Amino acid sequence: MMEKQSAATGSPVSKAIISAKPHLIAAAAFSGAINILALTGSLFMLQVYDRVLTSRSLETLLALCLLVLVLYAITAGLEAIRSRLFARIGRHFEMCIREAAFEAHMRAALPGSEKASATTLRDLDQVRGFLASGAPSALFDLPWMPFYCIILFLLHPYLGVLGLFGVVVLTALTFLSDRASSPVQRAAGGQAAEASTFAENLRLSAETIMPMGLHRAMKSRWLSLSARGGERIIDASDIANGYGAVSKWIRLSLQSMVLAIGALLVIQGAATGGIMIAASIILGRALAPVEQAIGHWRGYLTGKEAYERLNKSLQNLVPDPDTKLPLPKSELKVLGVGLAKPNSDSAILSGISFEALAGDCIGIIGPSGSGKSTLIRALLGLWPLAAGKITVDGSALDQWSLSDQGRFIGYLPQGVELFPGTIRENISRFLPEASDADVLAASQEAGTDELIRSQEGGFDAPVGPRGSRFSFGQRQRLALARALFGKPFLVILDEPNSALDSDGEQALLKAMAGVRARGGIVLLVAHRPNMLQVCNKVLVLAEGRQQAFGLRDEVLRKVLKPQGEGT
Repeated sequence: MMEKQSAATGSPVSKAIISAKPHLIAAAAFSGAINILALTGSLFMLQVYDRVLTSRSLETLLALCLLVLVLYAITAGLEAIRSRLFARIGRHFEMCIREAAFEAHMRAALPGSEKASATTLRDLDQVRGFLASGAPSALFDLPWMPFYCIILFLLHPYLGVLGLFGVVVLTALTFLSDRASSPVQRAAGGQAAEASTFAENLRLSAETIMPMGLHRAMKSRWLSLSARGGERIIDASDIANGYGAVSKWIRLSLQSMVLAIGALLVIQGAATGGIMIAASIILGRALAPVEQAIGHWRGYLTGKEAYERLNKSLQNLVPDPDTKLPLPKSELKVLGVGLAKPNSDSAILSGISFEALAGDCIGIIGPSGSGKSTLIRALLGLWPLAAGKITVDGSALDQWSLSDQGRFIGYLPQGVELFPGTIRENISRFLPEASDADVLAASQEAGTDELIRSQEGGFDAPVGPRGSRFSFGQRQRLALARALFGKPFLVILDEPNSALDSDGEQALLKAMAGVRARGGIVLLVAHRPNMLQVCNKVLVLAEGRQQAFGLRDEVLRKVLKPQGEGT
């Protein structure tokens, strides 16, 4: 079922399953051999009771003992190989889709995107963990239950009927367990994920929460979410344990009944004592996979839910274009762009049109909430367009992969983040092939060379958790160097001077002028009028609509009040 759901879409999950088919076939073959060899104990009992005890042959007993020891050793070896094989199937599955899962995990946080599960990577771990557990072995043993029923019928029809009855009853019990526990397990998983996501968001906002005394209220809310999930988990566990206890009672009762029927047949002369004992062992083996499956049912449901979430997340991924385009160097066009809220027709931006040529610096201004940062996200390809198009050198932005976009786009967001690593790694965007010359050039262009050299360790100094080693203004300047790394054609700056002192602002203005001088394009979201001095064009937004666009001085004369209000 899982495979059919995935194959229709050609998702990374379906491709991983298809590539694992040889391993799954091998696991099925090992399961077949293991289940055939599982008759060893029954046949040994049959031979001992019906041949050795009647003939009193020590040679026969010794030969049977040696044979059964060899067969048990082979069975143990096959089971070990099968377990190792399932562990490798889980690892293979993880290796096949971990890159896509990480991309889906990152895209889940993008504004305006189809939200993937926030637990994509954890879902991948759960699926891998399920495949590496004992649950798949029980599932692969289930199809062999009819085989044991046939053996029981060959021993005697009455024994076969009892075995078939037991298989049907326990199979029905398994489906009833699934119907009863699946909704509860699904709800428990959803609430646990909600509590985990909420806790992670709180952790990232600790600097705001702790000083304002919000931690008690936030803790209470998390405890409430966690408690609801915990109650659901207990409910699911109670259901699974209840069905497990019933299945164990049925299995033990059936094994006693088969001994009773076997004894009756022996009394009537229709069977031997060996058949009676062998039938009890075979019936136990026939029913064992069902009981094991019920015992693993919670893990199966957890793995199934994780698989479905993972598959849904990866189905929404857009594959990278096959054709690699040359890096742009001449123009950016925004033609009638409109944006809407996710799953809504409510417009956030509408009718945005402008053109930027090589060497242009466009200041984007407007009151708070006018859509400046939202437009920036659209220009970065982070928010799907509801109308219009954005082209760079005549090609739509989505014709480049995100990795290739990073080669010609530099971005400095409002909320600056430095990532765990060294200053050099952060400036070079963690590219292993980055040269020292490019890192130094970006640092000098951003005016951070002196700041970096003053640090112990220089470019190799660690930035600390989330850049905590530096002030916000210093982090902003280092992030500017990262945006300028590789001399990108399009540099997008969202309020880049919000925490800069006068020296930092001068370095920023100089860097923007340098981008223009080398034929790049700068898009600058600004609130301070002095930042517009390096711009040659201005775009004015208000309430999600374009109010004006053109040469800087002409636009400012039209839209700004005498004291420069509104910038």
